[in-house]
Amino acid sequence: MSSSLLAQIHYISALAFLVIYLIKTVLLFTSVSSLDRFAAKVKVPEMIISTLFLVTGIWLLVILGGIKVIYIIKLAMVFVAIPLAVIGFKKKKKALAFLSFLLIVGSFGMAEAGKKKPFIQSTAIVDNDGSRLNNGKKVYLENCAYCHGNDGKKAYRGAPDLSGGRNEGYTAQVVTDGKKGDIGVMPAYGGTLSFDEIADVALYIAAMGKTTPAPVTE
Repeated sequence: MSSSLLAQIHYISALAFLVIYLIKTVLLFTSVSSLDRFAAKVKVPEMIISTLFLVTGIWLLVILGGIKVIYIIKLAMVFVAIPLAVIGFKKKKKALAFLSFLLIVGSFGMAEAGKKKPFIQSTAIVDNDGSRLNNGKKVYLENCAYCHGNDGKKAYRGAPDLSGGRNEGYTAQVVTDGKKGDIGVMPAYGGTLSFDEIADVALYIAAMGKTTPAPVTE
């Protein structure tokens, strides 16, 4: 299954998960009997949705091979929210149920905000010959390979294929400022990487697979 399709399933299941918990929270505060009827009707769909939400989220992380700080916070909020919700709704504890709902909303917001954040930098070992191209390769493997792959062909959530090279100046701008695509978001690395690191990684990407940088095609 492609990462783009997985991401869409994850988003839809997360949104459905949020809506179910919103309805249950409102009913807990307004009509306990209605809550019991609603909970009985959505018990199976809720189990399917929550399973899809968790499985697709973990699957995406496995494919990606990396994580962002904000996603660590998001996961912690989700894993705290679920047991609180189970106890809150089962024992009709309004405070616990409401806190659980707030945590779920917060985790959803964290996920959206996290799309624009850089990944936690990995550590790549390359031949240290002091060249700009070699330094660019190191920066690429530590920051860009998550979505683009070591060879530039990974295409995680619609990330463009870089294996044929890219215009150096254009690449430096995108790495610095980020870019929103049809499916995913390219985080801005202007606040994470130095000017020289961005210039070197742009040089490396321009040279990938070709001796002459490819023209801008986007």
